Amino acid sequence: MNVLIAYATTEGQTQKIAKFIGGILSSGGHHVRLHNVSDPSGGLSLSDYDKVIVAGSVHSGAHQSDLQLFVFAHRDQLGRLPAMLVSVSLAAAFPDTEAEARKYVGTFLDAAQWKPAQTVLVAGAVKPGIYDWFQQSALRDGDLASHLTEDLQNTKEFTDWDDLRRKITAFADA
Repeated sequence: MNVLIAYATTEGQTQKIAKFIGGILSSGGHHVRLHNVSDPSGGLSLSDYDKVIVAGSVHSGAHQSDLQLFVFAHRDQLGRLPAMLVSVSLAAAFPDTEAEARKYVGTFLDAAQWKPAQTVLVAGAVKPGIYDWFQQSALRDGDLASHLTEDLQNTKEFTDWDDLRRKITAFADA
């Protein structure tokens, strides 16, 4: 089976997740192509694929605009393929903010006019070493501040890799 993993990444966590997904699928005997939607080169044709996984992360309440443009531009083809949206956010990491993560997905899908066969919420990471003062302040004082009790000096991953492996394997086997 040929699988396209189209992704957008801001801080690198979604790219890490996309590569992880690619590794799972490759080890299962599938042919995988990773495609960063922010890179316009590559001659991409969705008709070359049996399944598509679209992955992006949420920042300031929205997925990347490049991801939204990609999905909107390919929504008809995506609608004909078994497709999954992997939405990466810190809101997905905590039970009391999961509804917020689902709201981000709903807003994205409405704007892109797309209904994937499956949507997966994946907890992201905090990478304070790359944040500017404003981004660090938003983490310390924002809606998720109560969940981030550490001093925000080191990267902290919230991604549940085992859960993601199970969901990707089930999607590939369906």
